[in-house]
Amino acid sequence: MPLKLCTGYFLLLLGYLRAAKSEEVHGIVGGNVDLRCIRPGKKHFDLNEICVYWQTRNEPIVPLNSYIPGDDTSNYVDFKYKNRTSLTLEKMEQGDYSLHLSNITIGDELEYECIVINKSSTDRLFTSIINLHVAANYSVPIVSDETNNNKEATFSCTSHNGFPKPKVYWVNKTDNSLLNQSLQNDTFTINEKGLFSVSSVLKIAWTPNISIECCIENVNLQQNLTVQSSFLLSGGGNINRHQFTTPPNESLPTGNIPIMAIVIVFAILVGIPLLVVIWTKKLCKKKHRYEDYTGPQGNRQMTETTGLK
Repeated sequence: MPLKLCTGYFLLLLGYLRAAKSEEVHGIVGGNVDLRCIRPGKKHFDLNEICVYWQTRNEPIVPLNSYIPGDDTSNYVDFKYKNRTSLTLEKMEQGDYSLHLSNITIGDELEYECIVINKSSTDRLFTSIINLHVAANYSVPIVSDETNNNKEATFSCTSHNGFPKPKVYWVNKTDNSLLNQSLQNDTFTINEKGLFSVSSVLKIAWTPNISIECCIENVNLQQNLTVQSSFLLSGGGNINRHQFTTPPNESLPTGNIPIMAIVIVFAILVGIPLLVVIWTKKLCKKKHRYEDYTGPQGNRQMTETTGLK
């Protein structure tokens, strides 16, 4: 009877359970990820007393995997997740009901829910919510350029097979400023796997020395891929073209404060008050000495514990 209750609860009421606890997780297309669901408390759990369910929270609600003592739960797994999810009995005995999801796809960018219930009473014991953010690396941008009788310069920048939809920036390396996006024309395409490709065309007035950078930003990966292209006028009047690629994750020249600068400022703001407190304590130690105090031993131990001498 308890088993039937547990299974029936899964089939009828699973979609209505909600909880507040949530966690953000990131995965790469084609890779694997563990969706965490760890129950705090004691270190050993009797798996004969619990049922575990994994499902999507997005409508329509879809079952990913489940554990019901004595029951074959493979029939409850949606075909999209067949042979792609797994639970580990040894870990579940320790209160770790995390789900291993393999071969990540764009369609897996969803919100997931782990539900642990009492097998006999169907009372909910623990719930965890996971937001999975999926990303795919863009190819290194390819930049081409041409001039129109030295009156206009046209730059083209292309990158392929990334996710999510990228942001494209063009940077004037002369003063390291972002160019107005009205100067560029971006075209996006999506392939059968849901991956994006982008082609951006920038047209600007010709000048003797032009140095332009194309930046492809992947928000989910917090990654920037950049290629710099330059027209440099030599002493003989010839135009020399140069291109080079910078490593990923270099900051865009938007004028925002770099992370390291924020860390330094934070350290200063916290460090100075801390030094003042320490210095004040040292002064207090010099002013208040307790070497001659012959009171209770407990007070002497308190003096030693707090560092007062």
